[in-house]
Amino acid sequence: MGSAVRLPLCGLILVAPLVAAAWCEAPKKLEQVAADDFHAGLSRWRLEAEDTRAVVTAAGGVLDIATPAGLSLWWREPLSGDYAVRFTAVALPAPASAGPHAGRISDLNMFWNALEADGSEPYPRTGKFAGYDTLPTYYVGFGANANTTTRLRHYTGSERRLLAGFADGSSAEPGEQPMTRATRLRTAQPISIEIVSRQPTASDSVHLRWRADSNELFTRADANPRLHGHFALRTTASRLQIRDFQILRCQ
Repeated sequence: MGSAVRLPLCGLILVAPLVAAAWCEAPKKLEQVAADDFHAGLSRWRLEAEDTRAVVTAAGGVLDIATPAGLSLWWREPLSGDYAVRFTAVALPAPASAGPHAGRISDLNMFWNALEADGSEPYPRTGKFAGYDTLPTYYVGFGANANTTTRLRHYTGSERRLLAGFADGSSAEPGEQPMTRATRLRTAQPISIEIVSRQPTASDSVHLRWRADSNELFTRADANPRLHGHFALRTTASRLQIRDFQILRCQ
């Protein structure tokens, strides 16, 4: 597969506190603990691509993913504590190598808090989507299925459980809402993504928040939440550009 791997980024240290988020309760403060500015290749990521024609580069401040089939890109460091993942994404037409899917806008997806059933880090897979069915994790497919669905799922290791979602017409599952402008990818338009994972508190039982721009599309307050594990970008038959990847911790 085509990929560009360059010198690793220098070790990242804590920076000055950012403006506190509403979910980061005082006296704690939100601080950046890791980031990738995409000027130094893919050394901080592990690539799993179903098709060898996938091209992934990280240079000039942009992570560029062009793939004809399934692809996952895993951040190598595990995440824990009360944290947020933030990045900006742009969806572009899928490459010609995607064949019948060439030109489509689709699949800004992600796994997080992923660990194998025995608690170990996710083992390498082929990049084929079905290969992740046994991986306990949370998953959002934003603008999936050719930009007709946006769904939050909990992979339990034995089933892919739909927690909430949006879908067009006949593709909707029971309980899903209609797709809207806020739940779709827009060609060449940047979208700011934020995932929040936190320990529930007496004043706020929500442990999962998922936001696209100013729209908080998913929240959860489960009795036994997943609160640590690994993060991956996930897509298929698409082209995505990612910028300004950050991990922040409330501490």
